[in-house]
Amino acid sequence: MSTTPDTPVGAAPLPRSVHAWYGSGAVATGIFNTVPGLLLLIYLTDTLAVGPAVAGAVIFLPKIADLLISPYIGVRSDRTRSSWGPRRPWMLAGAVTLPVLFAALFFGPPLQGNAAAVYVAVLFVLAALASSMFQVPHAAMPGEITSDYHERSTFNTWRTAFVGLALMLGGALAPVLQSAPEDPVTGYRLMGLAMGAVILFAMLGSVIGTRRAPRPAFPARTENILGQLRSAFSHRHFRVLFPANLLMGVASGTMVAGVPYVTANVMGEPAYTSILMVCVLVPLIATAPLWKRLSVRSDKRSAAGLSAVVFAMGGLGLLFIPVWGVPGAVFSSVLVGIGLSGVHLLPWSMLADCLATDDGSGRRQSGVLSGVWTAGDALAQAIGTGLLSLCLAVSGYVESGAGEVVRQSDSALRGMLIGSTLLPALVMLSCLIPLMFYRLTREHLPEASGPEGPSEGSEVVGV
Repeated sequence: MSTTPDTPVGAAPLPRSVHAWYGSGAVATGIFNTVPGLLLLIYLTDTLAVGPAVAGAVIFLPKIADLLISPYIGVRSDRTRSSWGPRRPWMLAGAVTLPVLFAALFFGPPLQGNAAAVYVAVLFVLAALASSMFQVPHAAMPGEITSDYHERSTFNTWRTAFVGLALMLGGALAPVLQSAPEDPVTGYRLMGLAMGAVILFAMLGSVIGTRRAPRPAFPARTENILGQLRSAFSHRHFRVLFPANLLMGVASGTMVAGVPYVTANVMGEPAYTSILMVCVLVPLIATAPLWKRLSVRSDKRSAAGLSAVVFAMGGLGLLFIPVWGVPGAVFSSVLVGIGLSGVHLLPWSMLADCLATDDGSGRRQSGVLSGVWTAGDALAQAIGTGLLSLCLAVSGYVESGAGEVVRQSDSALRGMLIGSTLLPALVMLSCLIPLMFYRLTREHLPEASGPEGPSEGSEVVGV
């Protein structure tokens, strides 16, 4: 089945269909990150009667397992030899398991309190591992299948557009589906089934649609997992990009988790959740090509820093919702969306540049780097949700069961507003510190990665 291709990796642009189908995989991972980030905490506290501190632990602890297993998946995919290439068999494994586990996460037995927390925690751990089987090799692909600096941005421009679609589905449609039935438990089950079906279609589409991409097989590193992790963090560009992206993820995760609390309690209308998410997501999708163009004209690092500043401006604007109401919330949400577009696009494009570099021996470790990155992304979302749950717990937020109405204190309202706006804005601005030390530009890339195309000794498997 394997043949040698007529053209080497990076000799000509890949078909647009490969760019698009690659990007479509972000719909699945985007929904998996968005829906639990937006609805799982409030599902636990307001439907399953789980206390906010326990609910925060339920969301955070599965990420610890993901932090441990994602680098291992990356190492194993680096060493995989298959006619499908090293990445797509793992992506297929995730595609057939995550949709079922995601639906089951919101389709549990009639439990409440700690019993419900245990059920959700177990399913969330399994779903996180299934997501990593897809996302880790998926993240590694752009750095391997093209050697063109700007084509890697093209891959991630498509990815960002599909992240926007995922956020639209998970952030706007999922709350509508959840609130459609009168019974909230039925609503969560309906939403879980619908989103699981979308995840299945997106994952299978990405696996099948990237079959025309080159399948380079670079010599695998032979160190054990700890040795490879040490090597990953000795990568001088990756070790400064990773904390910058981690802080960006914490900021966006905190804000997303706080949206339903702010709309229901501060603004007094849960339906505003979908409206504000649309105000974020339309500019997120629309401005992705503009961020790419800016990164071409200046550089990716400067554009990433600017996107973080724009996000923070929007977050600070949302802090004043009680003063300027819905119009100010809409304007600030648009700013958040514009900034979030660059935050999603540019660090991932910079990651692909890191993956395209080797240690001078021709050996790469794309899998373990993308595994660490994916684990960091998941950890950032959990930290963000955990920070919000901490704000809720400290400020006196009172949990409730399905159908119960609880009037929150003024202290709780202030806590959820500050935790959802000012806190993520400050965290986002802090990412500018590690970004200052990132140096992998187009001019430096040839020095790091050697000549265009695969290194000597690597094998390229054709279609």
